[in-house]
Amino acid sequence: MIIFADLMIKKEIFTSQLLLNWLARILFFTGLAALLPMSQYIESIGGNKSQIGIVMSAFAIGVLLFRPLVGKKVDSLGRKAVLLFGAAVFVIAPLIYTFVHSVGTLLPVRVFHGLGLAAFGTASITLITDAAPVKNRAAVISYTGMVNTIAFAIGPALGFYVFEEWGANALFTMASALGFVCLLLSLFIHETKASGKNEKPVNYLQIIKQRRILVAAIVILIVGLVHGGVMFYIPLFLKDIAMNKGLFYSTYGIAAFLVRLAVAPLSDKIGRGPLLIFALALLSVGVFLLSQTAGAVLMLISAILYGMGFGSHQPSLTALVADNTTEETRGKIFSFYYGGFDLGISLAGVFLGAIAEHFGIKNMFLVCAALTTTALLIFATAMENSVVASLRCALAIGQKGKACYICDQYMEVSPKQAEAYFKSE
Repeated sequence: MIIFADLMIKKEIFTSQLLLNWLARILFFTGLAALLPMSQYIESIGGNKSQIGIVMSAFAIGVLLFRPLVGKKVDSLGRKAVLLFGAAVFVIAPLIYTFVHSVGTLLPVRVFHGLGLAAFGTASITLITDAAPVKNRAAVISYTGMVNTIAFAIGPALGFYVFEEWGANALFTMASALGFVCLLLSLFIHETKASGKNEKPVNYLQIIKQRRILVAAIVILIVGLVHGGVMFYIPLFLKDIAMNKGLFYSTYGIAAFLVRLAVAPLSDKIGRGPLLIFALALLSVGVFLLSQTAGAVLMLISAILYGMGFGSHQPSLTALVADNTTEETRGKIFSFYYGGFDLGISLAGVFLGAIAEHFGIKNMFLVCAALTTTALLIFATAMENSVVASLRCALAIGQKGKACYICDQYMEVSPKQAEAYFKSE
């Protein structure tokens, strides 16, 4: 009976449409991750550390600028139209890079490229959440994260190989080709937005007033800030170590993938909070060890811990946000939530780039470790109206692994009751 039930759950999750969405995401995010050698390309055309951070962050600034508009269009025009537009931008933008050879002219292209991620990323996660069974929501989001992890494990190693063997233009052409195949696959994805429904307008001020959404956005902003610092500056930090720089990304990706295999069902069973506390703690330790890296062994250990932390934080935090959405508000809320991550990436180039320039990349990683610890404390103490209630929420564990409890003002309620409560707020 247990095996039969497990097979039924997998049948509900692994539908043809979800599999198609995941395959399109692999292609899309592999193309994105393959462009990580751009930090070395920018250095090769005369950019210093601060300029590298600014140009790399211009992509995230583009995502951040266009998220609000994209969120509205996802809820009004539909998920698929926005998805196709985002994939098309990822075909065009890498080709433009082949004609750009100065730091200044790279900036507007990076902003335009960011529009593609804003469109595809918001539409894709909204499509997937629409299609996910509520009782397996965190599992589906976790598997979606695993798909991203596959892309970010393959992409950097592939990108560095192509860049070092054939140069920047070959890298940009490959990224465009991956975007084109993603666009073709996306044509076969079904629209999930119900037509003809009377939609109640929801603005961003109303979304911010929801404490859980605001706190989740702050947490993911900090995670994005740290992630941007790590991803942007690892190639420069490790350049004196005699090994493929893509190995850090691949190790981190494999660790994130494997931890998500375990995390996928847990958040739906034991609660969002405990897993998120565990994930942020791992992330903090991983970045701290990275700051102490002087050789390949410690670098790989830090990559494993960082990958486990980053891989396990996303399913629980995103599922918590999804718990607070309805079909009519999902695109807007996800655009606001992921906008926090975009803002973090954007600040990484300016804030962390300045620290790397003046105090060194090692000290920048120490700042990142402190930031992830701060994110953990914010989540644990600010999710509810009081610190005590927040701690109870963060540490609440479902009874016998059968139910997940969400606390509000010292009350513990079942997921079904919580969903009705969130929709009524």
